[in-house]
Amino acid sequence: MATLGAREDALRAAEQQIRQAEGGLNEAEVRLRTLSPRAPVEARVEEIFFREGEFVPANQPVLALLPDAEVKLRFFVPERELIHYRPGAVVRFSCDGCGAPRKARITWISPRPEFTPPILYSQGSRDRLVFMIEAAPENPRSLQPGLPVDVQRLRGTR
Repeated sequence: MATLGAREDALRAAEQQIRQAEGGLNEAEVRLRTLSPRAPVEARVEEIFFREGEFVPANQPVLALLPDAEVKLRFFVPERELIHYRPGAVVRFSCDGCGAPRKARITWISPRPEFTPPILYSQGSRDRLVFMIEAAPENPRSLQPGLPVDVQRLRGTR
């Protein structure tokens, strides 16, 4: 009977060691996640502020990221054409080196017009009023920010 009690003590001690090891594993996993950060969304690296071996001050970003969801087309439409564009409508666009024309969905239309340069305040310059429109392209990862695009509205959309 005395040997059975010793076995139970050994079992309890082994179970305690398992719990301690699991706690250490959980702590190591948290530390690994903290020290190996990942972008919370799909994004591209836009700028690298620090390179390997450089000193990084506390709380300073190392990279600038551009999330795929933030890539957008910006284009301007004359006042007389604005009636053909609305949020949610699809436009077709093309650019140098982009291959076949692609599509983008309008996400925003400026509520205020702007004058195209040069700014001339006269009745004759009224046709220079334009509205900025933003559209989310399909497959934004393949587009280079700042790339000029040609945009056409799809016929039948209004």
